[in-house]
Amino acid sequence: MSSSSLLLSRKDALHILSEERGRSPAHPLDPSLISKWCADLGFASGLQEFDEAQMAQLRAMNQHYFQGGSRIELLEKMRNPKWYQSPN
Repeated sequence: MSSSSLLLSRKDALHILSEERGRSPAHPLDPSLISKWCADLGFASGLQEFDEAQMAQLRAMNQHYFQGGSRIELLEKMRNPKWYQSPN
């Protein structure tokens, strides 16, 4: 990872993911979700900061669940190494 990589704190990541779901700042997503999602993504346990690639994966996961997708569907999608990248 280069020194110019953007790192977001766990708190900021939770705030961004909550906003993307349309959640009020008073009612953010449950913080344990990030731990569960990190485990599914194979991230190191207890990460407190996320780089841009990790955030892209968390955001894709967040969107998948927001759109009503299931964990089984997501795990199937994740078999493709580029599953979280935008088509642009």
